[in-house]
Amino acid sequence: MTTIDQRTRFAGGAVSTEAEALFVELTDRLGDTGDLAARGLVQLGLPPLSLDVDGTGMRLAVVAGRLAVREGLADDGLLVALDSLACSELLQDVTSTFGLVMAGRVEVRRGATDDFVAWEPVLRAVVDGRAVHEAGSIELRAADGTPLDLHRAFRLDDPAEEIGHFLAEAGYLHLVNVFTEAEMHAVSVELDSALAAASRDDGASWWARTGDGWYASRVLGFNLVSPTLQDLLAADRFGAIGGFTDDVMVQRPPASGDSAEGLLKKVGVVEGISDVSWHKDCSMGGHSRGCCGLVVGVSVTGADERSGELGVVAGSHRANVQAIDVRPDLDLPRIPLPTTTGDVTVHCTCTLHMSRPPVDRERRVVYTGFGLAPRPGDVAERLDPEEIRRRRAALDDQVRERERSGAVNRASGFEL
Repeated sequence: MTTIDQRTRFAGGAVSTEAEALFVELTDRLGDTGDLAARGLVQLGLPPLSLDVDGTGMRLAVVAGRLAVREGLADDGLLVALDSLACSELLQDVTSTFGLVMAGRVEVRRGATDDFVAWEPVLRAVVDGRAVHEAGSIELRAADGTPLDLHRAFRLDDPAEEIGHFLAEAGYLHLVNVFTEAEMHAVSVELDSALAAASRDDGASWWARTGDGWYASRVLGFNLVSPTLQDLLAADRFGAIGGFTDDVMVQRPPASGDSAEGLLKKVGVVEGISDVSWHKDCSMGGHSRGCCGLVVGVSVTGADERSGELGVVAGSHRANVQAIDVRPDLDLPRIPLPTTTGDVTVHCTCTLHMSRPPVDRERRVVYTGFGLAPRPGDVAERLDPEEIRRRRAALDDQVRERERSGAVNRASGFEL
């Protein structure tokens, strides 16, 4: 079977466990995964981690070649304080190290916050038995065993098995000529109307600033005010995108809910939410409960290196790497996805991706997507639209803040 389903847990909330029980749980897990986790920790070169969980201290460090947990806090390395609920959610992949930092649910009392975020792949090795990515461990191969052409673009009438294999191997797709220029012009006109109707306090739009002032950069629920987009997303040619693998996918509803976003990326943004650097969409947590979904970008205008194109790290959806930023030693290739008007890009929710800031021409794009169908045992989290929007905005805000602080190198480049 061709699949991108990486779920190993059911969707739903975590069981909150007291600190003493968490210590026992970690000890038991490390009995199985201590070797694997130690290998990842040494490879990443991270400092040991001490956790103060509601006043109970425990420390994680390599002992005799294995990662082990011991009572008490170390005198050096990272020291992070959090409550038992936050620690429970971290160890059950409801949230991530980055998610806890973003929500202000941890206090890094010693060491760098970025080092705590970088511990995420090691913790996944501890609790999920998922090896930290090592150079050479992921190959990108066509079905016949030859190297995959990472710059290949597909048409919807290409063999579905070829498209599905590429998606499962590389974690992204470039689909050409899905929509016509006339259809994209009609969507663009409706996007203009939606942007003009937006206000800073409407809770349904994000804003950015250029030298000319603030403007609405993203309209949430754009599908609700764009009849043309509703028709296009309900068309068979769009629905086919969810059927390239053997997974059962559920499309975001075209005519209801906050299921599609209209974006305007202007040249010269100096503040606010516009373009973001390398990240996975599961960076807040929950990879083992929901990945991989599909994020679909509809190119209302074309995009290239001068007008804000999307970039991806090929194969990164298969790699246990930190979900924010790209380490300089990551061996997986960074691929630009230039598009023309009417093209579609697809990336898995746990594929590392980013968008360049436009420098010559603005870019217009609509984002929507598909999720894996729920399974018996999944418990859907019920969030009101405002909370969903807050979480999405907070992710982009945090990435932008890391750029401003110098923690992220935006100009890390693509393989061209």
